[in-house]
Amino acid sequence: MYYPNFKKLLGLSALALACGTQAFASLVSGPMLGPVEMREAKVWIQAEQASVVRIVYQPESGPGPIHSVPVETNPNFGNTATITLDRVEPGITYSYRVELNGELLPGSYRFETPVFFKDRMPPPDLRIAVGGAHYVIEEGYEPPYTILGGGYGIFSTILQNEPDLMIWAGNTAHLRDSDWASLSGYLKRYSTARSIPQLKNLLASVPQYAVWGTTDYGIGNLGRYASSRTQAEQAFKTFWPEPVNVTALDGVATRFRRADVEFFMLDIRSYRDDIPPPGELPLIIGNEQIEWLRQELIRSKATFKVIIAGAPILNPADNAANLSYASSEHTRLLQMLRDERISGLFFISGGKYYGELTRLVHANSYNLHDLTVGPVTANPVDDSEELNFFRMPGTSTFERHFALIDFTGPEEDRQITIRVLSMEGKELWTRNVKATELQPVE
Repeated sequence: MYYPNFKKLLGLSALALACGTQAFASLVSGPMLGPVEMREAKVWIQAEQASVVRIVYQPESGPGPIHSVPVETNPNFGNTATITLDRVEPGITYSYRVELNGELLPGSYRFETPVFFKDRMPPPDLRIAVGGAHYVIEEGYEPPYTILGGGYGIFSTILQNEPDLMIWAGNTAHLRDSDWASLSGYLKRYSTARSIPQLKNLLASVPQYAVWGTTDYGIGNLGRYASSRTQAEQAFKTFWPEPVNVTALDGVATRFRRADVEFFMLDIRSYRDDIPPPGELPLIIGNEQIEWLRQELIRSKATFKVIIAGAPILNPADNAANLSYASSEHTRLLQMLRDERISGLFFISGGKYYGELTRLVHANSYNLHDLTVGPVTANPVDDSEELNFFRMPGTSTFERHFALIDFTGPEEDRQITIRVLSMEGKELWTRNVKATELQPVE
């Protein structure tokens, strides 16, 4: 394990003393659990000022405490920091606290590392929560006579359903015209979206993962040629710690695994070119990302392979908000999945302000499903007239909502259960898909 040298610790101590006059009331938001793996976990915080932060953690039924390596918050990125807990082991529940400038802050939280089940036991059940567009009102930056967000109590409802992790399917920041011209603007917008008190317990208790959508990237349908591309990526990575950095790709694509489910999180912005020059075709996810996905899927031994994007993946409507808008690329992606005979595919998407389940029926392969999740706190829109011919009846959702997806059952009969719930936790609709239904045709 790496430990800072003595001079570095002296420097950190000096900074702590300099900041120590405001020991307790000094978090803007956090802590937030980021990716949690079998032997590593990440915790994100945002402080009011330059600070030194450690996480003090210990097994609930074992020795402790354990102190993380001290980390300085970064004043160039909103005084945020991501702290790595590298002394965790599989299948153990830990409690943790935040130490800021040498003082333990009030509040104790818990997380559980994934069980190391391979070749030892059947795959454990897994429950994930999925949320769509998140909009936080900020006085002075809203259009007149219009309220574009609300219902923040939905986050307590999500927490009450005890998910093992949460996925945000894009549009988590909702940039305004005031924000996208500077890195400071991006960081302030993300900070506002993150800091509402109703989010605190959910973020601190459930590992969080995210893909980005249109409003996390800029104003309008921007892509690879956006002047603000660097600031957009810096801000997103600052507020959403990655499970792994895919160095072979531009942008924010990543992947992770829990139980017998592997998640592949696509980037719909970094390769996007939907107004190409004459003679060229629109792109949204790019050839490099399709090839990365192909190789990852072929190597995966997971029962379920979940592909997540900040735009509908299977919706066939001719709309720039759908991946099918880049029709040639979209056809190539689906053909690749058929040619490689990938089993266990399931899709999750955001980018819309309503929800639905799309089912793409294949004559020579198994049916594909794409759960599009609408807004958690942004205003919903009734867009039932969009020509999604593959929308499953009874799944259109035109109110704020979230999804719970359970991966359950014995090893030989695993299944996905999809439930879409209202802000208050009322079940709006449910569907089941068995793993045996997600096998290539012989």
